[in-house]
Amino acid sequence: MRTAILLPLLLAAAGHARADEGMWTFDHPPIAQVKQRYGVELTPAWLDNLRQAAVDFGASASFVSPDGLLLTNHHVALGCLNQLSSAQRDLVAKGYLARERRQELKCPNGTARVLESWQDVTAGIQAASPASLPPEQQASRRKTAIAAAEQACDKASGLKCEVVSLYNGAVYQLYRYREWKDVRLVFAPEYQAAFFGGDADNFVYPRHALDMALLRVYQNGKPYRPPHYLKLSRQGVAEGEAVFVAGHPGRTSRLETLAQLQLRRDVTLPLQLADARMQQALLHRYAARSPEAARQANDALFGAENWLKSMSGEYKALRQPELEAAKRQEETGLQAAYRQAGLAGDPWQSVEQAVDYQRGHFLESYFVGYGHRTLLSRAGALVELAAERQLPEGERLNGYSDSDLPDQERWIRADTPIYPELEIARLTGQLEQMRAKLGAAHPAVRILLGQEEPAAAARRLIGGSKLNLAGERQKLLDGGAAAIAASADPLIAAARQLYPLRRQLERGDEAHVHTPLRQAAAQLGQARFKLYGDSLPPDATGTLRLSYGKVAGYDADGVATPWKTVIGGVYARASAFDQRPPFQLADALAKQRRAINPDLPFNFVNTADIIGGNSGSPVVNAKGELVGLIFDSNLEGLAGGHVYSDAKARAIAVDSRAILHLLDKAYHAQNLLKELSPG
Repeated sequence: MRTAILLPLLLAAAGHARADEGMWTFDHPPIAQVKQRYGVELTPAWLDNLRQAAVDFGASASFVSPDGLLLTNHHVALGCLNQLSSAQRDLVAKGYLARERRQELKCPNGTARVLESWQDVTAGIQAASPASLPPEQQASRRKTAIAAAEQACDKASGLKCEVVSLYNGAVYQLYRYREWKDVRLVFAPEYQAAFFGGDADNFVYPRHALDMALLRVYQNGKPYRPPHYLKLSRQGVAEGEAVFVAGHPGRTSRLETLAQLQLRRDVTLPLQLADARMQQALLHRYAARSPEAARQANDALFGAENWLKSMSGEYKALRQPELEAAKRQEETGLQAAYRQAGLAGDPWQSVEQAVDYQRGHFLESYFVGYGHRTLLSRAGALVELAAERQLPEGERLNGYSDSDLPDQERWIRADTPIYPELEIARLTGQLEQMRAKLGAAHPAVRILLGQEEPAAAARRLIGGSKLNLAGERQKLLDGGAAAIAASADPLIAAARQLYPLRRQLERGDEAHVHTPLRQAAAQLGQARFKLYGDSLPPDATGTLRLSYGKVAGYDADGVATPWKTVIGGVYARASAFDQRPPFQLADALAKQRRAINPDLPFNFVNTADIIGGNSGSPVVNAKGELVGLIFDSNLEGLAGGHVYSDAKARAIAVDSRAILHLLDKAYHAQNLLKELSPG
């Protein structure tokens, strides 16, 4: 049975993917859809080569040479660049080129991995955690079953194994990854070349950005030789051409209910927007102290501004009455199909109950914590790791299963630059927000502030801590629960007191939100799966997906927007803004202007379905050649977590011709051009 529900906006309303919509798993690729729409045959060999060349590097990347050369975005490699930089050697601002292998620099916290294979484990996971159990027991048994499956797989295969939930729990897949911990920086252009236009041009098109970086994967101290890699095309793309994107899109919510969409619009997103604005303002103030302070804050500021602009676009989309009306119509249609199919239960009522709980508890859950990627968050990770690893798998907090522990430990011990004054500034902002939102009497606020003002408390906590030293963190990690209990470090002491509050809140969320939502979502997912099968792709989960589309411009409020920009456009835009930041030319582009072809395509747009996490994804043509590098979407694409439209939403990519040409003429990277051996 198929239920046809005609909607102009939402994929989930239809039995089949609409237009170029969908982030498809490689075990169910859109072969028929692509053949029908573009006349392209996706063969098993073509799909296998693309899958094994696609790399998870925090976001997305791909192998582009037989010696393990990895192509991704500059902004994906920005963490590595910042970690390798210092006041004396600013690799972010000035870029880097290793002309010999011995000059390649190891990223302190770099991990790359490729999806090797997968296995359906749905029956085992669902049998271990039947819906008839109380929520907490159901969650515990599911965690235990997932951990057991992952551990058995790790041991049997020697690979890194993860259980992935698809269709909101209707399907569970066991993914096996080959993983490398030795990833080295090979090339990055100057920040100004990669991020020309700065935040003003972020999520905007037309664009003129060389947002690329090259790294190399090493295995046993030698360059890894991947069995599959992509060749860069010298011909690039043409308007109307079919293109394909392989990457790791973060998370979409297209299969969620109207109540969940309203919660996101009315509660969670406004709070996160306010947080992002605070962080942006705080980091700008810190950066204004000195050029060195600006360098220290660069990575965090980029992240805050990117997050803020992305959420602003999402918020604007969610406030459109048409979107809610379309979602309501889709839900009404699905409810009718659900009843007609004779399916039991009322998952929508369960969702509404969970959403009601979230409305009352989200504020506290959001602010009672350790912050994000700060010294306090490392203290929290140390405390939680020591406590949680002593518990059975099924009783642990999310993120602390045995399969998660190596990554947690690696982040804790990573010897990356930590700047005390920046930490104090960020913690001050966090404490000010906590007090303003939770009130001075809240236990978490009293733990961190006592009788002090936020700035004084932050200086006491950071100034008295030794957690900025990797050796100190390693000692606490090695010492386990006993070392944590005995530590007099003020950050550890604060985290020890926060931990019971955090655990209580998370257990409440697990019982009243996550487990009921998972159970309801599984019912809805199973219903969709029963009604539509795999003609409807699952929501994105941060795992490898394939999307497709065509190279196409669009109409933006009556203005025709071309499918491509050209390199000469960066000079024109810089001149129009009188070379004022953030529109000044990068040094290499300015110095080599006469050698650079101004008419060569620079960036282009296409209709492939992407979202955050797709940054660094290869864009390939029907022959499997790399023709572009995804680095952004336009503003219209920021609603992609909830809705897809090919009317104006576009994925933005760097053209392969620009990559090769600028490596040659602007950066004289002949060693890399030879290795890339373009087709």
